[in-house]
Amino acid sequence: MNITIVTNGKIENLSWLKGKLKENAGKGHSIICADGASKYLRAIDFVPDLLVGDMDSIDPEGKKWMEKNRVPLKKFPSRKDQTDTEIALEYSVSKKPEKVEILGAFGSRMDHTLGNIQLLEGFFDSDISIVLLDEENEIWLLKKHTTLRGRKNENFSILAITESVGGITLKGFEYPLENHTLYRGHTLGISNIIRTEEAEISYREGKLLGIIARD
Repeated sequence: MNITIVTNGKIENLSWLKGKLKENAGKGHSIICADGASKYLRAIDFVPDLLVGDMDSIDPEGKKWMEKNRVPLKKFPSRKDQTDTEIALEYSVSKKPEKVEILGAFGSRMDHTLGNIQLLEGFFDSDISIVLLDEENEIWLLKKHTTLRGRKNENFSILAITESVGGITLKGFEYPLENHTLYRGHTLGISNIIRTEEAEISYREGKLLGIIARD
């Protein structure tokens, strides 16, 4: 089982969103809407499997649309210490899927964007693949051994989110590395290019963020 979460960030290309949701639903993903993201699903007339949140950011039209389409609601208290994205992610992880994709995690609210990226760290030790993505970007925490398939010629960056990440080896890239240490606050890992159909990333210690970025 896989899960797709639509959250209330900035989604400008609704055609991309609709296409991605149809693609994922066709692959058997369960589609979860996080509170105010209902405005996007209503705009593209895509009915999710579940609505999650405290209902403080959903607009009246979105609420009526969800009720009309009989979307099940998992409601949480309005006085909470978590964002709706974190609530939706924790709920999704509790279902033990293989993968969770989060759409709408980026936007003009940089506090929410950075908070969503940092959410990845809390689930690093799980076996669940969690990816934040929009039309131009995919961000996830790399496991100690990762193989990227079918990504030839795409831009790929790595960033240390711990003080250091040791033993980094990159194979199949424009700029390979061998047993290298990358430090947080340095940009050495930015803007590499995948050059083979199967590229490999491995490291020994720390936590490493992987980013596919398209111009």
